[in-house]
Amino acid sequence: MDERARESFKIRFIKLTLLLNAIVLFAAIGAFVLVFFRGSPTGIAVGLGLLAVAVIIYMYFSRFYQQTKEWLEVNTEPGPEKH
Repeated sequence: MDERARESFKIRFIKLTLLLNAIVLFAAIGAFVLVFFRGSPTGIAVGLGLLAVAVIIYMYFSRFYQQTKEWLEVNTEPGPEKH
């Protein structure tokens, strides 16, 4: 992998990491709000909204992950086989 491809991979990896962290954060906060504020209509709406945001980010994450995986397969040299 040349230096330009390596830098591109670093940026892609950082983006994937941040997206995954956002998914976990929104899902956790959404679940917390749903559990502890389940008696409040506002709490239910906020909790479901946060979970919906987590699902939307996941859909983008999975598409970007597949693109990065394909890009990585094209831009890396095959290494020696390990037995």
